[in-house]
Amino acid sequence: MKFYFAMSIKRLLRAPTSIIFDIVFPVLILLFAVASAGNNSVDGTAMINYFISTALAKGMIPMACISFPIYVARQIENGSITRLNYFGVKTRWLMLADLLAQIICACIGVAIAMIIGWLCFKLKCPGAGYFFAYILQLFYALVTLMVWGQVVGVLIRNTKGMVLIGIIETFFLLFCASGSAIFEIFPKGVQTMAKCFPISWVSWKMPSIWLGHSYWVPDFLWISAIWLGAGILILWFMSLAGNPFIRAVQRQKIQNSIEKKGKANPERALQG
Repeated sequence: MKFYFAMSIKRLLRAPTSIIFDIVFPVLILLFAVASAGNNSVDGTAMINYFISTALAKGMIPMACISFPIYVARQIENGSITRLNYFGVKTRWLMLADLLAQIICACIGVAIAMIIGWLCFKLKCPGAGYFFAYILQLFYALVTLMVWGQVVGVLIRNTKGMVLIGIIETFFLLFCASGSAIFEIFPKGVQTMAKCFPISWVSWKMPSIWLGHSYWVPDFLWISAIWLGAGILILWFMSLAGNPFIRAVQRQKIQNSIEKKGKANPERALQG
């Protein structure tokens, strides 16, 4: 698993989509937010400190909806996981290694965005207690997003289809992460729907942690726990022995290849 984990990080850092969405996109979102909202001071605090959570939330969404699911679908589509299964490597360890590698790459992107905000735009870190609570809950949100990114990637299992699904998911979650505007302008039904997704709480409530007004967002914690627990259970089920979700792709590819060659009995060939 250690070797596969190291290779996963290398593959992610070499993939153009991963570099763009994991490293570049969070920084671009931060720059766009500063350019559109300005960075004037309010009571001696630069504006970036008020919308840093919204910028980071929006920066994490494409990682979980586009970059990581495409990577997962590609690993299944090209047969990498199946080939390793033949050598006795369990699917659950492969999926865990991919998940941990993606979380590390995503943390690098978020850290770079925060460092640039601190160096260039007067981002001011709160006290140690507030900063630790903020980072811990931001990481909690990141892990929850990545777990569901892997769930979607394994379910779709097709890179072309994953692009379309990922774009739809991205726009929907970007809407949920638009900040307090959702909870003040849109109808109650829309507000309730947005509150069901952890990323909306990151954008709406976590700025109070960064500004030193509170340590925790209780609603975010239990809603994220439900999403994270459900995602882990789904991934565990998908990684069971036999793994119909992953192996179905390979069986279909083999069957299509046999049919193209004009074999009379593809089912018997598949069994062999």
